[in-house]
Amino acid sequence: MKIDSSERHSQFDRMYLDSAQGELPDKTYRRNILQLLIALTALFSISFGLFNWQDAKLMAISELCLALYSILLYPFSRQEKFQFNVSLLFIIPLYSLFLVSLIVSKEAETAFVWLLVIPVLSHFLLGRWVGLWLSIGYLLMATVLITVRALISDEVLDALVMSNLALAILAVLVFSHVYEASRVRAHRKLLRLATTDSLTSLANRTRFLDVFERERNHAARDQTELSLLLLDLDHFKQVNDRFGHDVGDEVLKYVSATIAHRLRKTDLACRLGGEEFGVLLPGANLDRAIAIAEIIRRNIADIPYTKGNQVIPLTVSIGAAEYGYDGRDLESMYAIADGHLYKAKAGGRNQVRNRIEMRNCELDLALAE
Repeated sequence: MKIDSSERHSQFDRMYLDSAQGELPDKTYRRNILQLLIALTALFSISFGLFNWQDAKLMAISELCLALYSILLYPFSRQEKFQFNVSLLFIIPLYSLFLVSLIVSKEAETAFVWLLVIPVLSHFLLGRWVGLWLSIGYLLMATVLITVRALISDEVLDALVMSNLALAILAVLVFSHVYEASRVRAHRKLLRLATTDSLTSLANRTRFLDVFERERNHAARDQTELSLLLLDLDHFKQVNDRFGHDVGDEVLKYVSATIAHRLRKTDLACRLGGEEFGVLLPGANLDRAIAIAEIIRRNIADIPYTKGNQVIPLTVSIGAAEYGYDGRDLESMYAIADGHLYKAKAGGRNQVRNRIEMRNCELDLALAE
């Protein structure tokens, strides 16, 4: 029997990649550029404000206000958690100044060029979808302002100039969106390759450590439950020795799919190495973790791996640990779960061991004595 878990893996991948900032990759790089843009905006706004003070007071005041606003905003741009909000708070007044420049007589003749900046900055700082819709909104407002200004002042708009400008803006808009979409896809692909086991398509140790730390912090902050399972395939060396490593790899894929098939979307199964697997269960106490472990154990034991005429019976030994009772970090929880896994192996394999089960064994021994 084969279990196709590709859809389940893709669902977890989407959740993980979104939480891993898949829509706005390279946040450190973007934050550095944001800081530079805010600093340059403050500098140039002061320069333009002083230059326009005599001939265009309204524009000069707007530019000096933007400079002061940018200076006040700059300290918040250093914190990654505020990055999107700061980007939005920076872009809106900047683009609004671009619109103001379109209706100031002295600036209007040269202000069109700044419209080309809107799609590039929007996509880079806000991502492909927010950046796209914000760009379209401001470009439509710019179009309305240009038209209204021409009607009020009885100016004759040069059709060739306006057509070229519209085509240039459209080209920049399309290029920015396509580039950002390609950038996000490439980032997600690289992140998936870096955090996924190539054989089983489960999470690898790198992602396991990352997700555990996140869930541990969540459990500590919100007083929620978190459990860990360590699973080891019994007598896997005999499978490799008897049937070959190619069949051994297929067995590992089968076991991985069986494990993943019995988990929720919020759970994480990973291959820790060789025939050892880990399962992270956010929101599950030890009783719930034991129940899930038993389901996995029975499924592997009751349904052997089959391919053609080959039938390979399999069993798995499992150790369980619970956050808080068995430790508050990965090292301590892993040690406890690994200890129970070792006792499951020593006790005959194909079983789940945990602190409750061990306590009952100790009680039985005491009563027997």
